[in-house]
Amino acid sequence: MQKREAPAVSGRKNNENRTQKRRMITGFAVLLTLYAAAATLTILLGRSQRTITIGQISLPLSSFTGIVSSLGNICIIFLVVFFGKTGFRVSLIILLAQFPMISRNVIIQRNLASLPGLFTNILTIVAVILIHSRNRRISEYQHSEIERLKEEKENSKRLFEETAMALVTAIDAKDEYSHGHSVRVAEYAVRIAREMGKSEEECEQIYYAGLLHDVGKIGIDDSIINKKGKLTPGEYNAIKQHPVLGNQILSSIKDHPYLQTGAHYHHERYDGKGYPEGLKGEEIPGIARIIAVADAYDAMSSNRSYRSAIPQQLVREEIVKGTGTQFDPGMARIMQHLIDLDTEYRMQERAAEREQPGSSDLRCGRYRSEVSDGILIGNCVTKIHLNYIPEETGIPSQPPTIILFD
Repeated sequence: MQKREAPAVSGRKNNENRTQKRRMITGFAVLLTLYAAAATLTILLGRSQRTITIGQISLPLSSFTGIVSSLGNICIIFLVVFFGKTGFRVSLIILLAQFPMISRNVIIQRNLASLPGLFTNILTIVAVILIHSRNRRISEYQHSEIERLKEEKENSKRLFEETAMALVTAIDAKDEYSHGHSVRVAEYAVRIAREMGKSEEECEQIYYAGLLHDVGKIGIDDSIINKKGKLTPGEYNAIKQHPVLGNQILSSIKDHPYLQTGAHYHHERYDGKGYPEGLKGEEIPGIARIIAVADAYDAMSSNRSYRSAIPQQLVREEIVKGTGTQFDPGMARIMQHLIDLDTEYRMQERAAEREQPGSSDLRCGRYRSEVSDGILIGNCVTKIHLNYIPEETGIPSQPPTIILFD
């Protein structure tokens, strides 16, 4: 199954992830470098005996150690704020590594000049721990909210699916001959959509639109839907109202407007001769054009109250005839392609192909006096067996003629 857009989208996301990762690594390295520079400069300034003159005031360079040290601590705090658990661990290791040296200067060497640095170190450790603790609580809250929203979304989706299936069950209950029709149309529509390169989200929308395309039949009288004979003009006009009724029923589902689109327009024709609006060509929404082909295929290949299922090769011929008139040409070609791929005949409602009555038994009289159903010849080997038995009538007879055409 083709997904033409998926590789491009996936590649773009991977590139964005790689770019973001590079930026994170670069930012982490920059903060560590700035902290290392600040720490080195703090040590050098603390040991310097030089002074600097600002205006009329001379200041020892050692008096700037607090400022530079604070800048280093800011880099440490930024590591925790922007780089989460990794930043917290690195920052804590750096601060704890400094603590013994500063403590020794104050306690053992009685260097009171290091006392502000000791307090700054302790306060920075406390600040780092508090920031990390706060970030963790925020992260846990966000995670719980995300999980809650996911659960709500799943519950909403499950309720939507159950409601859709309940409607499908109601539709099937109306027509004993169309049992499973809605599900099959939905599946065929998704196969067409995937061949067109639609995304998974679009395919899901098309599936549910196909599932509920006939929901308007709930409002049609049972006697009309299950009538075995030909419909009267009045009955046919009543049947033609089911797209309008379906649109009205599904219009209340505001979050999924594509549902009413599929129900309302799936009987429009590409040449503008469909109903209920008589739309033409690209005026018909794409989702409805897909469903129209899938609906027609299943309608022909399934048993109905007024006829038996039609053999698959004849269904294909009808799809070909309707290309550009009843169906969107591109979507009709995809449907033909899917039929051609269905060499084991699994797409149809019945398990094996059944010829129409009498088509396998012919009397060879005058040329074209009797004609069998066509045999679809695909890419695989097709074997045709003939069993010719002359009649004992005294009249000369000829074997049957085989005509191959594309």
